[in-house]
Amino acid sequence: MHLDIRVILTNVIGFVIVVWVLAKFAWKPILDLLDARRAKIRDDFAKAETARTEAQTLRGEFESKIGDIKVIERERVQEAVKRGEEIAERIRAEAREKADATLDKARQDIDVEAHKAQVVLRDEVVTLAVASTEMLLNTKLDPETHRRLVREYIDSLGEMPHA
Repeated sequence: MHLDIRVILTNVIGFVIVVWVLAKFAWKPILDLLDARRAKIRDDFAKAETARTEAQTLRGEFESKIGDIKVIERERVQEAVKRGEEIAERIRAEAREKADATLDKARQDIDVEAHKAQVVLRDEVVTLAVASTEMLLNTKLDPETHRRLVREYIDSLGEMPHA
């Protein structure tokens, strides 16, 4: 094997020229692209980390708000139940009052009707007593005198103790 210095020098000079041309025109733009890409990736990771942190913060806030909403919802449901119970109690009280009023009116009506029946019965008894007295005496007394006598008799019966 024979080493030729000219070939080696030519190869070395050619290699240096290629490296210099590549460094001048290719390496710098390639390295700039790689640096820009590296910076972009770093920024993207930083943004992603910031977004993740913000998302966790928002999640915490949302969970807190959901908890607050559930508390408010529970309070409103309890309030609605309480109002419903109050309305039901008021309806029951009104129904009791109406039932008591109806019962009192019915008792009053019964008392009035009983009193009317007593008056009618008294008048009937007076009429029968007058008729029976006329038959017994076989004479006619004026109706007012008969009525007065029978009423006095009936009133005296009312004063007597009942057995």
